[in-house]
Amino acid sequence: MSFDTKTRVIWALRGTRRPSSRYGLDMQSWRDALNADEQADVDRILDSALHVARTNLGHASEFMTFALMTDGSGRVLEMTADDALRKKHPNAQALLDQTVTQLRQMANISRCSAIVSNTRIAAQKTDAIEVRIEHRAGAALMVLLPYTRARFTGALTFGDLRLFSHKAEVWV
Repeated sequence: MSFDTKTRVIWALRGTRRPSSRYGLDMQSWRDALNADEQADVDRILDSALHVARTNLGHASEFMTFALMTDGSGRVLEMTADDALRKKHPNAQALLDQTVTQLRQMANISRCSAIVSNTRIAAQKTDAIEVRIEHRAGAALMVLLPYTRARFTGALTFGDLRLFSHKAEVWV
């Protein structure tokens, strides 16, 4: 299987703002296990993931699953899926499996990773941006950002972020 290894710098945040606080999440439980630099990695990748996903949704009704990683210097890089999987109706599980494999291959030069998907919360009958974040220091979490799109105008309305623990997939 070949992998598209093109990466590009998509977002670099400077400063001390905390996206998790800005979005109203209570992330104390996992934050206590990470030092300040590791917390900043998770904050940076969450902010970047939500920014890119929201931008993509502003241009189209959905987006293809993508991955982000932070390199050794803290830059956030985007990783794209293998072109063979980037068809009109890809197999979602195959795309996720390939993305995890790709992130594992880059794990030795990465500090933090995120897999970002467009998903559906069936119980609430709403769509959501799903961000699976993992740090090499051991934190693994999933964040959901529910959203609705107005039927006639297409305007997006975002709900409150929801935080869940998640199993490690990259650094296992």
